Amino acid sequence: MHTMTRYGTDSRLAIFHPPYLELEPIDTAWVPPTLPLPGRCIVWWLVDGRAQDREFQWLHDRPAGLPLIVVLPPASDIGRAMPLLNYVASLAPRAVLPNSRLVSPPRLQHILATPPQRLSVAAFEYLDRRQLLVDRVVRLEVRRILELVPEVRSVSRLASRLYSSRRTLGRHFAAAGLPVPSHWLQFARLLYVATRLQQDRRLPVFRAAAHAGYPDGFTMSNQMKRLTNYRPTVVRKHLGWEWFIEAWLCAETRSGSIDHERYGSAIGIYIDRPTSGHVSLGRSGNPTATREIGVPRTVGALAANP
Repeated sequence: MHTMTRYGTDSRLAIFHPPYLELEPIDTAWVPPTLPLPGRCIVWWLVDGRAQDREFQWLHDRPAGLPLIVVLPPASDIGRAMPLLNYVASLAPRAVLPNSRLVSPPRLQHILATPPQRLSVAAFEYLDRRQLLVDRVVRLEVRRILELVPEVRSVSRLASRLYSSRRTLGRHFAAAGLPVPSHWLQFARLLYVATRLQQDRRLPVFRAAAHAGYPDGFTMSNQMKRLTNYRPTVVRKHLGWEWFIEAWLCAETRSGSIDHERYGSAIGIYIDRPTSGHVSLGRSGNPTATREIGVPRTVGALAANP
């Protein structure tokens, strides 16, 4: 079992995955068996800023949908981490933890199961980092869709709240090469449901569905399966919301709803793959295809482009 209260372990990278009992040490040669990869996160022990530059670069290029938890060294050793510590934020970590007993499977599981205080903002920023919101008008409309859920439940009501019409909204998203507004709205509702199911493991599916405006749990479950290829029971057991976004993007890519040429750098990992709903990567797979543009690959590049 990985020793979590110490930073001086053989591996300073680990994968935390269901059933969330322990961490599996990995190194920078690790390649995910499938994409999207439900319910996983990467844990990184930051120890020596100069010696861990390669790990830092690998984390910048990590596959989409894998949240990161950074564990800091003890206060007495913080100086060794300083060469990288100033740039940790550029990795967009889910959490940065002190080196203490808080770094335990139950605590990590709690972090994954707890949605951001402002889920709409976190989801918007994630999609923005994925380079999907390049159109200025659609960018603003996606932000509002995420903000208005679960209050708004129909495209007609959405158009009204955006001071637009259904037809105009449809034209905006079609011109941008992105899924239709109704898919964005329904996905945003399902994202809200998914985080509620994970946060409260005792919450019945039908209650989570009703809270989001669905007539019953069966209807919501079918909608979730259609849009993401996953059922609520699976989503509840596989914590995290980033992979759920990726599951939707994967399904929309396979259906042709996202322009492959315009967004190839963002969704290329889901193009021309098996149609099972998952993306298999062999030993030659290239998980770096999802690297965020504008994020320097090295600490030297970060220093040159603050």
